[in-house]
Amino acid sequence: MTLPSTLARAAVVAAVGLSSLALTPSATAAGHVSTAAESSDDVVLAVELLDTPLLPDGEMRASITVTNSTDDSLSSGHVVLSAGDRPVESRAALSTFLDATAADTESSTTLETLDIPAIDPNSTWTSTPVTVTTDDLALPETFGAYAFAGTYVSGAVTAQSRDAFVFEAGTLPQPTTVAVAVPITLPPEADSLINAEDLEAYTSEAGLLTQQLDGVLGHNVAIAIDPRIIASIRVLGSAAPDTAVEWLARLESAPNDTFPLQYADADPTAQLQAGAESLQQPSSLLFGIDPNNFTPPENDNPEAPTPTDTATPSTNDVDATPTPTPPVNSDGIPSLETLLDFPYTFPSAIWPDDNTVTAADLAGFESSKLGPVIISSSNTSAGAHTTINGKITLGDSTAFISDAAASRDLRRAATAASDTAQSDAISGLEAKLAIIANESGASSRSILLTLDRTWPTSAERMSSVLSILESAPGITMGSLGSLETSDRGDVSLVDKPQSDERLSTFSRIASFDDDIASFATAISDPSLLIGRHNAAKLAEYSVGWRADSTDWADDVASFEESTQDVLTSVTIVQSSPILMIADQISIKISVRNSLDLPVHVVMRAAPDNPRLAVESSELTEIPAKTQQSVAIPVTARLGNGDVNLRLNLYTADGVSITNSSTVPVTVRADWERIGTIILIGGVSLLFVFGVIRTVLRRRRERTASVIASAAEATDVDDAEHSDDAQGRRDDG
Repeated sequence: MTLPSTLARAAVVAAVGLSSLALTPSATAAGHVSTAAESSDDVVLAVELLDTPLLPDGEMRASITVTNSTDDSLSSGHVVLSAGDRPVESRAALSTFLDATAADTESSTTLETLDIPAIDPNSTWTSTPVTVTTDDLALPETFGAYAFAGTYVSGAVTAQSRDAFVFEAGTLPQPTTVAVAVPITLPPEADSLINAEDLEAYTSEAGLLTQQLDGVLGHNVAIAIDPRIIASIRVLGSAAPDTAVEWLARLESAPNDTFPLQYADADPTAQLQAGAESLQQPSSLLFGIDPNNFTPPENDNPEAPTPTDTATPSTNDVDATPTPTPPVNSDGIPSLETLLDFPYTFPSAIWPDDNTVTAADLAGFESSKLGPVIISSSNTSAGAHTTINGKITLGDSTAFISDAAASRDLRRAATAASDTAQSDAISGLEAKLAIIANESGASSRSILLTLDRTWPTSAERMSSVLSILESAPGITMGSLGSLETSDRGDVSLVDKPQSDERLSTFSRIASFDDDIASFATAISDPSLLIGRHNAAKLAEYSVGWRADSTDWADDVASFEESTQDVLTSVTIVQSSPILMIADQISIKISVRNSLDLPVHVVMRAAPDNPRLAVESSELTEIPAKTQQSVAIPVTARLGNGDVNLRLNLYTADGVSITNSSTVPVTVRADWERIGTIILIGGVSLLFVFGVIRTVLRRRRERTASVIASAAEATDVDDAEHSDDAQGRRDDG
C-alpha cells in the first residue's frame, strides 16, 4: 500500500483496534516524545520505521501509534508525516534532530496528513503499517541518513516523533569496521555459586544462558563472560547437569574473542571509589564442593610424588623451574585456578557500567596491571555523539571506547519486545552508522558497539539483530582483537563517579571483611567461611543491581543479616547458678554452634573477686548445628562467698568470637572440709568401737576358755578321786 492510497483510507485505518495499553515516554524509543503543553508526559506519538534501509525504487513502512495515558479522552486529531530531502550532515545534527524538544533545522518534505480518531483515556491507537515509496520522497541519489518525523495534533495537545532512515543509493563509502561486545551474565539476584537445579534451568533449551549463547554463536562478536558461571558448573563435578556441561563445552569451542568480567560481574569502579585498594577476587570456592563428586587421580607410580607435591628445583640448577601447581589435589578436588580457568582471548579485561569511570579508577587498573578497559564514549570529552576510534590510548591506559549513541540503538533492538520495535531501533542504528561511514577517514577507523547487562528477548532476536547489522551498508564486522590502537590526544576521560548512596552501600558491605576473617580462625579451614563470604559479597557488587536499587537494598539487607547470623552463630548458653562445695571442680558450660561448620573454641572465665582461681578450658570442637559442654577447671582460694564468672569464647588464635556471658557461683568450699572431718571422725569412732568390741569379745572368749578348762580339770580330779576310792574299797 502506497502512502497516497493509505491516506485515502484514513477513516478505515482510524477504526483499527483500541487497546488498554498505557505507555510513558520513558518506555518509548528515542525521539518519540510528546511536546504538548497540557499533558506533555502523558500523550506519546511513536512513528516506527520498518524495512530499512530504503533502496532506490524500493519502499519502507511506518507504524504509527498514539498513546493516551491521561484520564481524559483525546478528541479526533491528525498526524503529519515528513521526511528530509537531503542527508543529515553530521552526528551532532542527527542528535539535535532526534531531540523532539529541540527546534527542527532539517530541510524536509511534508508527505501527507493522517486523520486520527478520538482516543479513550488510558488507551492506545495503532495504525496498520503505512507504506512509503521512493516516489513519495524527494530524495537525491545520495547515500546517507535522512530525517523522518511525525507530528500529532489533537486540540491543544501535540506530540512529536522523530526518527531517521538510510537511503542506500549512489556510491557507497568504503566500509567502517564495527566490533561488537556482548556480556553473558546472570540476573543480579543469582547466588554466588549457582546450584545444580538453577544451572539446569539456565542452560535448558529455553534457559537464559542458552538464549544468550545461541544469540551470538555464528557471529563475529566478542563475548564477556561472568566467571561465576564457569566455576558453578565445574564446582559440581560429576553432579553438574548435562545441559550445563554441554553449554560450557559449546562456549569453550566458540571461535569468538572472549574475556572475563569480574566474578559475579562485580562493579569494578564502585569497588575502587568506595575505598578498596584493589578489585575483590574470589579467595576460595571450596565451600561449594562435595568431595563425593570428584575422583582422586590415579598414581601408577607409587614412588612418584603425589599430585599435591610440588617439585623443588635443585639449587645447583639455575635453569630449573618449579613444577606448576597441579589442577587437583590428592582427593581430586580442583584448585580455585582450575575452577576459574578458561581459554580467554583477553585473559584480563575490565568492563565497568556506562558513565561510572574516573581517572583514579584508570590509574588503579593500570597499577594492578588490569585491562584493557571498556569505556562508553559518553564518559569522555568526545561525548555520546562523536565518533571515536574503538581502541585508543587514554592517558597511560589503553581503552576500548564504546560508541554510546549507536550502542543504545543496538541495545534497544536486542531487547525489543516486538518486531516493530526491533526494526525501528535498527533503523536508528543504521542511520548513525551511515553518517559515521560518510565521515572523513571513516575507512581507516573502527568503532565498538556494546550491549549492556540487560538480556536479549530471545536468541532468535539477538541473532537477527546481528545478522542485520552484518549486512548494514557502509560497515564491515571485525573482531575485538583486530582493533588497532589510535592515539587521540584530543580525547580525555571525564570523571563520572558513582552516587554517594551506592558507594556507601559498597563500604558497608566491605566492613564485614575483618570480622569474618577473625571469626573464621575458629574453623579448621578458614577459607571455607572466608571464601563463601567473599563470593556472596561479590554477588552484591553486581553491575546488574544498578538498574534496580529497590531490590538491591533488600538484597543487601539480607546479606547483612546473614553475615550477622554467622558472626553470632556460636553462643554460650545461659547457665543456672552453680553451688561450689569443693576446693576444686570443673564447671561445665554449654556452647551452641548454629553454624553449618564445626568450630574449635577455648572458653576463658574471669572471676569478679579473688575467691576463685580459674583456668581456661582446653581447645574444644563444637560440631556443626549442635550444643556441647565445655569444662572449665576452678579452684577455691579465699573462703566462702558469691562470685560472678564472666565467660568468653576464643579461637585458638585468641580471637574473641562471642559477647561475654556471666554465671553466678556460690562458694562453700569449707563445707567440704567440715564434711571431711565429720566423715573422718565418724570413721575413727567406728574403728575404735570395732577395736573395743573385738578386745571385749576376745576377753570373754579367754575367760570362758579358762572357766571351761578349770571345770574340765575339776572333773578329771573328781574322776581320779573316785577311781582311787573305788580302788581302796576293792583292796579292802
